Amino acid sequence: MKYPKKISWLITTATVLRLIVASTVELGNDEAYYWTYAQHLQWNYFDHPPMVGWLIRLTTANLLLHTELFVRLGAVISSAICTFLIYKIATVIKDSQAGWYAALLYTASIYSSIIAGTFILPDSPQMVFWLLSILLLVQIVKLPIDDLYNQKLWLLFGLTAGLCIMCKLHGIFIWLGVAVYAVGFNKSWLRNKNIYLSIAITLIIISPIIIWNIQNNFVTYSYHGSRVSLSGSAIHIDGFARELAGEIFYNNPINFFYAISTIWWIWKGNLTSYRNENRLLLCCSLPLIGMLLIISLFKDTLPHWSGPAYSNLVIFSAIRLTSVSASGKILKSSLTFIVIISLLGILIINFFPGTLSPEKSGEKIGDGDPTLEMYGWKHAAVLIDSVYKRDTSENIMPRNASIIVNKWFPAAHIDFYIATLTRQQTYAIGKLFDLHQYHWLNQYKRPLKQGDAAYFIIPSNLYKQEDITQLKEDFSSISSPLAIPIYRSGVVCKTYFIFRLKGYHLNNGYSH
Repeated sequence: MKYPKKISWLITTATVLRLIVASTVELGNDEAYYWTYAQHLQWNYFDHPPMVGWLIRLTTANLLLHTELFVRLGAVISSAICTFLIYKIATVIKDSQAGWYAALLYTASIYSSIIAGTFILPDSPQMVFWLLSILLLVQIVKLPIDDLYNQKLWLLFGLTAGLCIMCKLHGIFIWLGVAVYAVGFNKSWLRNKNIYLSIAITLIIISPIIIWNIQNNFVTYSYHGSRVSLSGSAIHIDGFARELAGEIFYNNPINFFYAISTIWWIWKGNLTSYRNENRLLLCCSLPLIGMLLIISLFKDTLPHWSGPAYSNLVIFSAIRLTSVSASGKILKSSLTFIVIISLLGILIINFFPGTLSPEKSGEKIGDGDPTLEMYGWKHAAVLIDSVYKRDTSENIMPRNASIIVNKWFPAAHIDFYIATLTRQQTYAIGKLFDLHQYHWLNQYKRPLKQGDAAYFIIPSNLYKQEDITQLKEDFSSISSPLAIPIYRSGVVCKTYFIFRLKGYHLNNGYSH
């Protein structure tokens, strides 16, 4: 079978499997939150640029298709495109066999196939423009500086790099990689006027992000800056170990260690036929990976932040594998790993009896169990809807009672699963860095009035007594909670607490 046909079969098979996964588990915290971006399209949001919100709006047919599958469809489509792009990059550098191996390794990555390829995150569309940018750079580095086609490629790169940043701010590392390569290995790029035209194109494209932040006191940079600032932070090795372990797992241990050994192999003087491409790809990879590992020594980081950088390293590994006799065994092992992990993930999320948490009962049941953010919301919504209908029919609560939220999660889950069923509005009360985009969503909703009644809904795995204490400052009375248990495989995994709040009054200390 010829390689283009193999790629078609790989993309088709992987896409079908991702669609199955996308439709069999409920949304995660982040996914539900990014769905709220699509409710009111903007040029930037509190946490991220706008592309993920626009993509969800598109794949849900202007929000008409209210299911997990259509919310995630943009990620699945993006992953299919990325598989072809990684094939194309390695093919341009070496040949179709290298491209085929790169596509297999990319498909075997948990980050590429699941985290960004099945679940909808800003990374999902970002990877399309990241790999498009890498493809253009690989073509640029092969051409003379005065080649007319080279000039066109630089202008296209400015476009794709700008769109990459419009997905997620990490896209700036594409330009950082270009700068490091130009200064360190190819100073002729610094004398090329087209690179500066390309920079101008990128700046024009990302200008809405800058304008929005100017209008909102640079809140995005304040928030993310607080997450990565090293000022006054003590060294904590545990954070570094978690980041490194996460990077190994998310990118597939087989892929990870083979990529690291390949970098060492290149450092020892191998693969010299592609010296410029090697240097360029490393410049677009190592700064992001290195920065995150350093930050993780002082601050908590998330391993998937480095995902785009590791996608570049897949290309090195694929090129090396074309000359390795055990390539088939390595590729099969890598693909087997992700199939096993995917099956285990679906089974644990949907069928593990009870909870993975040590908290098996009481008001904190399920605390610390990451699988519970993707389980139980549909069933809880049906039960909570019946409570709401009973309350209104018996005049216990008014029909216009809102649902109060005080943190972006589980607020987004409540919006997606519960409020859309009960037809209630959510209204945010709390601190800006707790609410995130919900601070701005209030302006589209009916404001709470003096004396209004509302509900507060919280699952036990996220229950905090201080939240209830704060609500007592906003409402005259709070009922004892109604507890609704949720079962997984016949065992209680968490409980939803429903508080009835009455007598709202404004508290100036918080955002309303």
